[in-house]
Amino acid sequence: MTTTTTPPRQERDILQDAAAAIAEHDRLHSATRALDERIETLCAEYGVATRRWCFAPQHLRRAVEARGLLS
Repeated sequence: MTTTTTPPRQERDILQDAAAAIAEHDRLHSATRALDERIETLCAEYGVATRRWCFAPQHLRRAVEARGLLS
């Protein structure tokens, strides 16, 4: 039986893969922060509309789920 092993990757190849992964992570992190801010704004707006104070994202999620709006 013959076994073949792949040669270890070169340092530059690993760093290029790492750079791509870090760039994607940064992009997704920025998008997540923007969505978190949007949800916080919607929480405040919904709280005012329903006269409920200290409305948190998990409360908003439950309200959305209770109405069957989350797919």
